Amino acid sequence: MALWRQTDDKWFFPVMEVGEMNMRYLLVDGDNQLKLVHVEHVEAIWRGRVHVAEFGCTDWTELRLISVMCDDRLLPARIFLLRMALTDGYFKRRNYRTLRSFAMPSRVTALEMFQHHSEGWPADFFTQLAVALDVPRSMLDVPFGIGGPLLVAAALRVSPRVATRFLK
Repeated sequence: MALWRQTDDKWFFPVMEVGEMNMRYLLVDGDNQLKLVHVEHVEAIWRGRVHVAEFGCTDWTELRLISVMCDDRLLPARIFLLRMALTDGYFKRRNYRTLRSFAMPSRVTALEMFQHHSEGWPADFFTQLAVALDVPRSMLDVPFGIGGPLLVAAALRVSPRVATRFLK
């Protein structure tokens, strides 16, 4: 369920409830800046319905996505990094299969997966993430992982919304 929250004339992006957790997504735009995106937009990218240029991305071959599970006060609890292959700016079936292969130990080792998904992020990643989430940097000292909801969704052949249930 999407929620709008407002405090002191400041709107927060919609978040998806995950039991007691909320999911927030960010992507790296063409200026190498982290940008909050609506859950619905991530779903649209996942289904191949929108071009990543609509979100300021200039690399049409890859989307760098951060998934942040937050508590009920929207403080980060877990953070996941994911680099998704794209075809001409769209997430297509063959990109889905590529992503799915990262969930198969018979095709990709854990080290290869970690190396691939942990490279290519902005040098000031933590500062940008703290600013985007409106939290002190010290609040980012939470478990980090690779993949997150979209990798789980590809592995289990379910939607990202359903996949978040498996990340609790």
